[in-house]
Amino acid sequence: MDFKHLKLVDRDDVVTVYFAAASILDESVIQQIGKEFTGVALEAAGERKLLLNFQGVKFMSSAMIGKIVRLHKQCKNDKITLKLCAIAPELLEVFTITRLDKILDIYDSEDKALASFKKRGFFR
Repeated sequence: MDFKHLKLVDRDDVVTVYFAAASILDESVIQQIGKEFTGVALEAAGERKLLLNFQGVKFMSSAMIGKIVRLHKQCKNDKITLKLCAIAPELLEVFTITRLDKILDIYDSEDKALASFKKRGFFR
């Protein structure tokens, strides 16, 4: 699959996704990212670990948050571990207000998120 709005990087057994735009507000772009998320899930299917890195993303519409929730559900169904990281404070506030911070696994930095994939045991 050709990724126009996302950049994928394989690190060991984690597929890390970076967003090309600082502003994700345009409906057609969001629809395309939704389609690309399907390809991302396929990429992660063998690895079973997926990290969305929001570094550089300053604005995001609620429709984009809907795409993230759909990806989360798809990952759960496909038994892919999904984590998010480097979300700007003003965007993180939206995740908190919508209580998505309780559902999604969110980390301050990519390093912390990658380290959390390696943890094993009852308490992660």
